[in-house]
Amino acid sequence: MKKVQKYHFWLAFFFFIFGITFAMIIWTIKSAVNTPVYEDRSFMTNYQDVDYNYNDMVNANIAFNKKYTTSVKINEQDRGLDISDILYGQRSLKKMSKNQNLLVVGENHLTLSIIDRATKEIINDANITFQITRPIVDRDDILLNNFSFDGKIYSSSFKINKRGHWNIIAKVIVGKDSGYLYIKTKTPTKDN
Repeated sequence: MKKVQKYHFWLAFFFFIFGITFAMIIWTIKSAVNTPVYEDRSFMTNYQDVDYNYNDMVNANIAFNKKYTTSVKINEQDRGLDISDILYGQRSLKKMSKNQNLLVVGENHLTLSIIDRATKEIINDANITFQITRPIVDRDDILLNNFSFDGKIYSSSFKINKRGHWNIIAKVIVGKDSGYLYIKTKTPTKDN
């Protein structure tokens, strides 16, 4: 019977470590492939487009707000075309954002009025698209682009079925002018 040499233990140790490392690589790849990926659709476009054109979007929003007076009411809470919530992380919203608890579980109502600041005329041919979406997942997205117009106000309604955090994203186009809305909000919990 042959005697086990010292290098046999080191060789076995090397193969053991190599096997564990290789198994962890395979497990990491398998986990990454099986994890669902949801594309960020901020401003209703892909994140690469937002990243590349963010300054243009902010400047377009400033120009839009200088040219038009907008009133966006979500469940009778008045907001303008504001995108400042995009700067806040989900944890800092409670402290920093004024847009908490805009939505309710159940029926929600949305109205929008647009008035030209120079002529004081009501804009009646705006192209309006709203998206109500949950952060991270897109299976609960609500797309609103069919607004009724009564001569003064565009209106629509939608239903929320789940409590939690929501993003309200909008794009309003009047002629060649574009305005944006980005609100991070949530539905009230049972405690508040």
